[in-house]
Amino acid sequence: MMNYFLLCLFVLLLIGTEAQPQLASSPANAVVVLKKTKEQLDRLSVVRYRQTRETKYYGDNYYSLFAADMFIERIKNSPIGLRLQASEGNSLFIYDGQRTMRLKKDAMTIDSATVRTAKQLEGNSYLSHSLANLRYFLPLVMEDDSTQKSMSDTLIGGESFYCVKMERSHRYYDGFYAMDPFDVANLRRPYFLVINKKTFLPYLFITKYIRGNDDRDFIKITFDQINTAPVLPAESTWAYATYADSYQPFKPAEKKPLVQAGTFIGDFTLPDYRPAVIDSVSLHQYAGKVVLLDFWFKSCGPCMTAMPHYNALQNKYGKDGFQLLTINIEDGEGDMKFFYNKYQPSYKMLFKGNVLFEKLGLSACPSSVLLDRTGRVTEVFKGFDEQLIEKKIAALVNL
Repeated sequence: MMNYFLLCLFVLLLIGTEAQPQLASSPANAVVVLKKTKEQLDRLSVVRYRQTRETKYYGDNYYSLFAADMFIERIKNSPIGLRLQASEGNSLFIYDGQRTMRLKKDAMTIDSATVRTAKQLEGNSYLSHSLANLRYFLPLVMEDDSTQKSMSDTLIGGESFYCVKMERSHRYYDGFYAMDPFDVANLRRPYFLVINKKTFLPYLFITKYIRGNDDRDFIKITFDQINTAPVLPAESTWAYATYADSYQPFKPAEKKPLVQAGTFIGDFTLPDYRPAVIDSVSLHQYAGKVVLLDFWFKSCGPCMTAMPHYNALQNKYGKDGFQLLTINIEDGEGDMKFFYNKYQPSYKMLFKGNVLFEKLGLSACPSSVLLDRTGRVTEVFKGFDEQLIEKKIAALVNL
């Protein structure tokens, strides 16, 4: 129990306010508090509030912070039972219960899509961990005996709050309806819900990523300026026709066709990060070698999963005429320094590769292009399948 108090204290210190664990409570009482919070959320037919999401992954040198003014209204005839408007800087996101609209006020563009299922909204950055989404999360926790639940009192700015911890081994909350499994060794995903004692409404929702003894990574959502009886937006603000005359339909940049096996990509030169000096590397320097071009960026989770395996590939096949060139498409020199120090690469770590990425017609990371000894494309990989990629490399170096 003392370990839980210390962790709750550490989590709340992340928000930069005074927090002191005061009083332990039984798992049964934690469920009672969660039930009252769920009941309060169910009573909200409309709500307006400020939502701030902060994300920090220390091991990947990643930090993100964004805030939006949210309006949510319960309605029928919607896959998730609501409609919402979220305003963030020059962006306005609208979901009217049937379709989404993304308006960019600086570019004066509007992007619209029909929504038929809840699954289409699971990855939405405004709905994720929102007050609306908590209505789906809490019953999963309350009704699951395998989810450990505990509670303490905590002080924030001199005011007392409940702090409920919820955790199920190797499970995480995914979307609206599921606690899905994950099989990452030595990873824990506890959740913390900080609840206002007067209103029983959430104030903070925090998920921690604990890898072994490293518990620094987190996502923290703050709900403040909550108004449960707000002025309603004009009904016209939900209609596409209201914006059609002023906003032009969004048109994504035309993509080049995906590079095909049997073709040559041509030479290129990119900066190569090394601690002492930023040098440059050109593809023609590796004429006669088997080359894998692997594209990545730091906020790409699958890219971060792949990176620990790169040295093994280079070290295993380098003596046989293989060269791995990892190519970052969006991060700067500071990030290159971080990842160089972390992985001490035996391969080349290139950056500023966005133009090459687009030229090859690639659309997601990690993606990689395998070249034979003549420089001809033999394979294009979407994602990082280590066994498949190694099999293809081995076949080429042994020709």
